[in-house]
Amino acid sequence: MNSSRTPRHIAFGATLAVITVSMFAGAPALAASPADANWWYDAYGVDQVHAEGITGKGVKIAVIDAQINPDVPDLQGTDLTVSPESACATASPTDSSPTGDSIHGTTITAMLIGNGSGASGIRGIVPDASVTFYASGPTESDCAPRPEAEAADLSGNAWLMQKALDDGADIITTSIGGGKVGNADDLVVAQAIARQVPVIAAVPNDANEGGTTPWSFRGVVAANAVDANQQLLLNSLQVPNVSLDVTLAAPGGGLATLGTADGWDSTRTTSGASFAAPLIAGIFAAAKQKYPDATNNQLMQSLAHTTGGEAHPLEYSADSGYGYGIASLAGALSQDPRQYDDENIALGKGSEYPTDESIAAASATPGTPSSAPESTSLPAADPQENADAALGGAFVIGGVVVAVVIIFAIVLTIVLVRRSHRVNRRGQ
Repeated sequence: MNSSRTPRHIAFGATLAVITVSMFAGAPALAASPADANWWYDAYGVDQVHAEGITGKGVKIAVIDAQINPDVPDLQGTDLTVSPESACATASPTDSSPTGDSIHGTTITAMLIGNGSGASGIRGIVPDASVTFYASGPTESDCAPRPEAEAADLSGNAWLMQKALDDGADIITTSIGGGKVGNADDLVVAQAIARQVPVIAAVPNDANEGGTTPWSFRGVVAANAVDANQQLLLNSLQVPNVSLDVTLAAPGGGLATLGTADGWDSTRTTSGASFAAPLIAGIFAAAKQKYPDATNNQLMQSLAHTTGGEAHPLEYSADSGYGYGIASLAGALSQDPRQYDDENIALGKGSEYPTDESIAAASATPGTPSSAPESTSLPAADPQENADAALGGAFVIGGVVVAVVIIFAIVLTIVLVRRSHRVNRRGQ
């Protein structure tokens, strides 16, 4: 990995008003017109990929966002489940009113599995994927934290991430900021890394405002956005939004929303890193369907090895805002991921959390309890053998108890001395 290399995005000719064919590999040339707010769909050649039977079928995607309206026509006939509990104890995960939060979550979900029937015309990149929506709750008002999350010392987002892991998600995508560093949130991210469940999180739209979790965690794929000209979006200072430790970039500029304040049957154009995260998740899901024998780490490696549309050695820039480059749908589908290393591509960040020790501990812990063995009839044992076995078992149990107490004391000490902070931001 060499941070001095140029990130993988394609150089332009005399005009920036045209997207080159090579931008997303195999896509037709496309005018960067503001009127075409679904330009990413054609640029990625999604229809062609769907015609080849790659629609994300069989892949489970967890979407963590504010709220959703699952009743919009755009999501009918899709494999969508809404988790019944919001991280905000006093709020519903769904909202039929077109608020900023419900529009945000509904649009993000439609970019994955939308049917294109509404005013926005948003069609999903992987329409046959199985999506479960996990709601963090309204972002513009005070939210009562869920008691279960507080009891576990988890932020709302980390609590939802834990639910997604427990529900068997293949990939988690979130465009909501908020969480804590140096506490139990770290351990949830460590579990995701150990289980090889990629977490894709949008970076802040304004890097000048500082970073928020979860994108900044080690092992989390940080997603930045580009416009139709492959340029980074501008922040509040009207300069390219360069966040450090970005992993991959994807379309996020000049895109359609599903709904506006005027209603669900209207649309407008907006921009943000929020939209890059689900598209990267969709590319992963498409590749996972095509290459089911590859590990999830290898699949994410493939996305990094094929940025710009063609296979190449890893080229990374920590301070360019592009990371490994612009993710390519056709590029990722063109290479068998099993040729790549079985390693998480996002572990080399500047953050120290989660630590190698917590990842190792999570790797040593089974993801789910093993099934109880079936009872088997055995011949009766000798009474003396039973007594000896009981005595040995007592010594073993005693040793285990002592070890558990020691480990608990160590973990409690670490948790108490680590610093923490809480934030919750929509539309990163």
